[in-house]
Amino acid sequence: MNSGRCPRLILFASIVLLLSLAAWSQQAAVPQSIYGRWYTYPLGNPMTDPVRHEFRHNSTTGADEMVVTRACPYESRVVVAKAVAPIEVSEDSIRVMKGATDSEVLQGTTVCEASITAAMLSYSFSEDGEHLILTNPGGSPDFLELARETKESETPTPQRLYGTWLLPAVNGRDMRVQIRWVFYSTAERQDKVRQIAVCTKGNDSLVSDVDASVRVSKDEIRVLESVSHEQHAGDFSCQANIVAVTWHYMLAPTGLTLTLSTAGSKPMVLTREDESGLN
Repeated sequence: MNSGRCPRLILFASIVLLLSLAAWSQQAAVPQSIYGRWYTYPLGNPMTDPVRHEFRHNSTTGADEMVVTRACPYESRVVVAKAVAPIEVSEDSIRVMKGATDSEVLQGTTVCEASITAAMLSYSFSEDGEHLILTNPGGSPDFLELARETKESETPTPQRLYGTWLLPAVNGRDMRVQIRWVFYSTAERQDKVRQIAVCTKGNDSLVSDVDASVRVSKDEIRVLESVSHEQHAGDFSCQANIVAVTWHYMLAPTGLTLTLSTAGSKPMVLTREDESGLN
């Protein structure tokens, strides 16, 4: 009798072991697809472009972690704030166990800040596994789409250009001029560039802007038309001006500075407009 039961017990134990291993493997695989760095999709928003989410396993503590970094350009340097919080990952949710904040001083009371809020997040993946959707009912934001960060060369070129770029302000004897360049795409998928000039004279300010069509290739931006516009207030005037030209451009690996150059001219170095005070 005992000998007859033994094979059955062994078989039963083997089945239980196999089922347990299968369940363990499935659970262990859940966080694997989340691990890595993600950027907020799509690129082109100065509020979110400097932010990266990372999900990783801390081999020292044995815990999974969420890391949120924000890169803030300031003068000739880039300051990075990094917040780290422990998480628990299940098949369809991420529990952020406690909040975390990191602030790095830029100048005076101006800071670069990254933060994480304790929450229960639901998540799902796109079919190709390259996009991660986080939902947080009642949170801010309550919906976040992330794309897996790959090599910079694999990121679509126009997407990396989209957004607002700032030239250093020019201070004259009696007037200050601040120029912004905005690269964007219309609903008809036509790439455009807008120049915004803000002129300040004493307590008075004028704003002038113009738009022009552009064509963007791997390393060149071709401005297709020359346009200008001038705003007047008495003898006070402010002009925005775009000239038809082909720029060679170079984006820094961080995506926070853009250099435009043409033969025989001094390169223009623009900085992605800083929204470091926004989370």
